[in-house]
Amino acid sequence: KNIISSLLTIILASCMTVSVFADYEYKYYESIREIPDHRLLPRLVDDCDLLTDSEETKLEAKLDEISERHQVDVVVVTVYSLEGKSAMEYADDFYDYNGYGFGSDADGILLLVSMEYRDWWISTTGYGLTAFTDYGLSCMEDEFLPSLSNGNYDKSFKIFADLCDDYITKAKAGTPYDYGNEPRGRF
Repeated sequence: KNIISSLLTIILASCMTVSVFADYEYKYYESIREIPDHRLLPRLVDDCDLLTDSEETKLEAKLDEISERHQVDVVVVTVYSLEGKSAMEYADDFYDYNGYGFGSDADGILLLVSMEYRDWWISTTGYGLTAFTDYGLSCMEDEFLPSLSNGNYDKSFKIFADLCDDYITKAKAGTPYDYGNEPRGRF
């Protein structure tokens, strides 16, 4: 009888320890996702001033509307320098550090353009990885890069935003753009 009582006590103590640890781990990861208000940035950050004020207003409204409707952040960032990082590192850090993303998986996509060496990168996370397959991103690049290369930034960013809307819509319908389900050129 004492052995059974001792075993039950050990099992109960183990379960409580695991529960406390799991709760601590959840709270820890939730706390690192909390971003101070001064670091919560808009979905358009044009530090290079590539767009006019009017273009910025319209593009930011478009990015906000698409993001809110789909619950997937769509972000465009321009910077002069990557501060010694690769374009991928900079884009990933910028997304994470500035509070972008919906839900626990931080669903979203970010287009980074750096003017110092004319670098760019697309960073995806959460549902963004589902909606924007590697093949789909390659097709997307074919659409917006010509305007970006020609210095028509407003047109390039609008194409990017429209494509994000289209890609997320297709993914949510269960058919993300990928091999065998290619997007048709629109721009």
